Amino acid sequence: MATVTFVGLAAAGSVAAVGGITEPGEVAEPAERVITTGEGLLFPIDPSPMCEVLNNFGGYSTAFGSGGHQGVDIGATENQEVYAVADGVLEIQHTDLGSAPGLGWRLWVDNPIDGQVQYRYYHLASFAEGLEVGSEVTKGQVIGYVGDTGNATPGGYHLHFEVRPGPKQRYGAPDPVDPVPLMDIPTICNVY
Repeated sequence: MATVTFVGLAAAGSVAAVGGITEPGEVAEPAERVITTGEGLLFPIDPSPMCEVLNNFGGYSTAFGSGGHQGVDIGATENQEVYAVADGVLEIQHTDLGSAPGLGWRLWVDNPIDGQVQYRYYHLASFAEGLEVGSEVTKGQVIGYVGDTGNATPGGYHLHFEVRPGPKQRYGAPDPVDPVPLMDIPTICNVY
């Protein structure tokens, strides 16, 4: 199993740079920092260049016009590495905007043991070389790079990350859960 160690300081960031994650006119307040335990999901980016965790699951979202936000946004720098949070098999790899233009370049990784958990990574700038549907990925493996594709504010580089537990469905998808309590968030990250 791969191990990723994070070292460094988080750069100052702006919540507004991510765009569309708070109610209009609302200012996000910093939340209490989370201490890593080593027992949760691997944090999906290297936080040392920049790490702003916007704890906005279920909140206001401008994706497709309105509705609840189905994941968490992690502000980062352009092309920051994105890691697999757990072992899995790549199920979906999209570069075309198709029927979901707001999501940008995206990857879906299924848990290989029982297929009961799906991890989704959105707004990627690009995918890791050699990655294709059916590829096995290991926890800590680089799978892509942070971008601003889809409905992300141009220059508002971030990773939208979702966790969807439950069996695969022929139509639709399992309901998402808040990923923040499941992740080991490095203490150098700012959490809002």
